[in-house]
Amino acid sequence: MIDRESGIPYYCQLMDIVNQQIGAGMLKEGERIPSELDMSSAYRVNRHTIRQAVGELCRTGILYKIKGRGTFVAKPPLDLVEYRLTPRNRFSETIYQAGKIPGSRILRKEEIVPPADVASFLDLGADETVYALDILRFADRQPFLISKTYLAAKYLPGFTQHLKEFTSLFAIFERYEIIPIRVKSQIRATFATAEEAAVLDIPGNMPVLKVENLLKTQDNILIEYNITCYRGDLAKISVDW
Repeated sequence: MIDRESGIPYYCQLMDIVNQQIGAGMLKEGERIPSELDMSSAYRVNRHTIRQAVGELCRTGILYKIKGRGTFVAKPPLDLVEYRLTPRNRFSETIYQAGKIPGSRILRKEEIVPPADVASFLDLGADETVYALDILRFADRQPFLISKTYLAAKYLPGFTQHLKEFTSLFAIFERYEIIPIRVKSQIRATFATAEEAAVLDIPGNMPVLKVENLLKTQDNILIEYNITCYRGDLAKISVDW
């Protein structure tokens, strides 16, 4: 129960109570917690206090809300993978180094005239095209990231035929004697879109890390632009330039 003499804010005590109930198995993964009204009555605190405690637990990923249905217990935290951004890092090598098994799946592939911002990043003319790929990547069969990738098509003739046995973009680049080098990366914390959350198998309110990357060839030709969305409960990004 709430200790009214401790000086500890009631909402903090309530957060501890809920965490203890989850740890003891009284509240299980995917189970809906009691309503604000029920909790207010049980712990004899106002609904604002309940709302504050539940909001903090949602922000830390302990609970999650589904509109119109209530608040539920989230999956327990998973082991974080340190994903290192270096000028030439490869996904498979990084995941192997973390002691996990990498995997990849192409969800979309097409040749398109890119959006204006992508064309600008890759220094492309008005009618020049890119290969647009949505790539889902796994660590130990868990969805780890999804990347929207744009490749300057004029430097990669016959590119689509190499996707039939896709393992990695680096393997394909080697066929063209291209060594991709990271020019810059910008990192921001945000929330997944509904599409990203569904593909990554995470709640819609779970934080993610989004990284915009621009890569060039060893001959200083801008070759790739991508926006990569990493699961916030799985990935820890480090920069090693």
